[in-house]
Amino acid sequence: MQSSLDVDLKYADPMAVIKLERGWQRLFCDELERLADQLGGPLDVNLCKTINSCLQTELPVCHRDEEVLFELMLQKEPDNTVLAACTEQAISEHTAMQTYVFELQEPLSDMSLGINPGSPDTVGYMLRCCFDGMRRHLNWEDASIFREQIQDISTVDMEQLRLAMIRNRA
Repeated sequence: MQSSLDVDLKYADPMAVIKLERGWQRLFCDELERLADQLGGPLDVNLCKTINSCLQTELPVCHRDEEVLFELMLQKEPDNTVLAACTEQAISEHTAMQTYVFELQEPLSDMSLGINPGSPDTVGYMLRCCFDGMRRHLNWEDASIFREQIQDISTVDMEQLRLAMIRNRA
């Protein structure tokens, strides 16, 4: 999985980075599902460490980058009430996802140390809620927000997006 955190934002197209982040999130859901499928058997400790780290670092950056784009889209179309409602819902779902992440911290930290969860079914359910919710969220955003509306981003907006993305990583 290529991380968007490794991209040099000084030279990258910010919209290409957001597309990369969205692709990364989909691949990340696959990794969460792979981990859920392993529960009850031998743990891939490196996978647990990677997932735990990505949930804490990369996922919040992806959400913040999207939210900056949402703000720019709303500035461009301040009277678009449908867009405003959709972006508000997307931000609310980002917050809910961070709640799932918080709940997964303890079991993932233990699993990163090679400690099998006391209740693999519970942890599996938690992981499935997380990746199923993320997949639905990404599909919904694709249908409601990431359509032709984002094709017409001005050079000034692209530069604002780039600078905000750099700040998101600082």
